[in-house]
Formats: sequence, structure tokens, C-alpha cells
Amino acid sequence: MYDTYRIVEGMEKKHVVITGGASGLGLGCAARFRALGYHVTIADLNREGAARAVAALAAGGPADARLQAETLDLADPDSVAAFAQRLRARGEPVDVLVNNAGIYPPARRRLSPEGHELTFAIAHLGHFRLTHALWPLLEQAEAARVISISSLVQRRAQLHFDDLTFAQAYEPIVAYQQAKLACLLFALELQRRLDAGRRRIASYAAHPGVCRTQIGHNRARSSQDNAWQRLATAGLSFGLRYVGQSPERGAEPIVAVATGARFTPGSFVGPRWLFESFGPVGVSPLGPAARDAALATRLWQHSEALTGLRWNL
Repeated sequence: MYDTYRIVEGMEKKHVVITGGASGLGLGCAARFRALGYHVTIADLNREGAARAVAALAAGGPADARLQAETLDLADPDSVAAFAQRLRARGEPVDVLVNNAGIYPPARRRLSPEGHELTFAIAHLGHFRLTHALWPLLEQAEAARVISISSLVQRRAQLHFDDLTFAQAYEPIVAYQQAKLACLLFALELQRRLDAGRRRIASYAAHPGVCRTQIGHNRARSSQDNAWQRLATAGLSFGLRYVGQSPERGAEPIVAVATGARFTPGSFVGPRWLFESFGPVGVSPLGPAARDAALATRLWQHSEALTGLRWNL
């Protein structure tokens, strides 16, 4: 059973935006928030998948709680801007933003249209842009929460500022570690800046432990992949589809920080049992790089330079 969360009866319904919400952990989050009575916006690159997710969730919550499917390509700045503009036009505050979308890097390095390593472009730069673009709607909420999804791999991760695109040496797992560390550093640095500005918005990071997702199944394949690369992709697809807790259970840390006051803003939250694979939710330890506040500041400044954005916090 899940821990018990609820919106107080008679209270105005809240609105959650979930990136990558068409499948896996994102869909698990959507199901949990839907059951709690939230208005849910699913944003996903897969337009048909997002529509199917909305249809599947329609019967799982109150009739007066809205479900919306939106197309969003986090690797494309124009798509991020267009998505944010559509939401701003609706004028509905965003109470919870779940920065969840991501990919497991393909066997062969791929770049975004701007020339950034694709995993980093989606998981970090795309969410950096999106959070900035949705800031007016977050500020309209009574006490909005931005939740960035990281991973257990942050423990061993580093930021390769001398070669963020891995032009010199590309390894998928290293690219994935870097992207997930960047997500965590973004959440921590955002909260430091919010504390300095005394804002009502709170930033958290979370991880689902070991969770069954589609990230392996959706991994990009190439006709140039060799036999070992194809085998690795097949193993990743099988393992992440059948091993680990359900996406709904993996969503527990996200729901916990979105709905309660148990965790201090700026916390990194995840399951606590069996090397943080599953179990009750608690504060997760930060790896060496994540504990480096100067590194987080440097990443923030570098991200502003890459995106051309400036935050007024």
C-alpha cells in the first residue's frame, strides 16, 4: 500500500505538470496525482502516447479533475517555448512541476539540434528552459514545488565541463550519470537561490530507486550498432521493463515532497531499503559532486550561457 496523501475536501484543486508522462515513472506519477484529485497535464514527445495515457487515466479520478495531453520536445527550445505559451494562455497556476523526462543514451553519441549531447540536452537544459518559462505560473500558485528527477547514479557522476558533449570519449553510462547529476545540481542550486530571494516556491530532487520503466525499450537504435551494442540495448530493455518496483510505487518520493511538509526544501528524496532500491521514503545521501555548491553554481551559470536565459530570483 502507498502512504496516505490527500487534498483537503473543499480545497481548490491543484495542478501538476509532468514531463515524460506518457509512460514509465511519469505515467506512474500521473496516476498517483490523478487519484489525489489533481488537475494533470502530461507533456511528452510522444503525442499519441500522451493521448493514450490521458484516456487510460480518465476513469481513475474525480470527474471534475482535468486531464490534458500536450506535446513537448525538451531538446527543442522552440517546442519548450510553444508549450509554455500554451499553458500561460490557459492562465492556470502550476502547483507542482515534475521535471521527469529523460532518455538512456543511445549506443552511439547523438546531439540535439543545438549541438548538445542529447541526454544532457533533454534532462537538464530542456528542464532548465521549461522551469524558467513556466515561472510566472509557478509564482501564481500558493506554494509551488519544482521536483527534478535524478537517479542513484549521481553517486559516481561527474560534470565534464571540458567536454560536455563527449566529443573526445563517449560512453552512454557516463553521459547518463552526467545528465542525472545535472538534474540534481539544478534542484539544489535553485533552492539556494530561492532561499536567498525568500520565494514561496520550493525546489526538491527525487529518485524512484529501482523502477520498471520504458527507458530501455525506448533507447534509440542505429543500424551501425555492433553486436555487443545491440545485446546491451536488449538487456537494458528487458531489465528495466521487468525488474524493480512499479512506476506507481516509484512515484512515492515525488508525491511525498509534492503533498506534504515532511521534507525540507532542497532535499533529495528517495526510497531507503536495499541500497535505496525500494521501501519507505527518506532523505538520500548526496554523492561527492552533488555536495559541491561551487559546482552547482558553475553549472547554473554555464546553463544560462548555453540557453541565453537569465533568472530573476
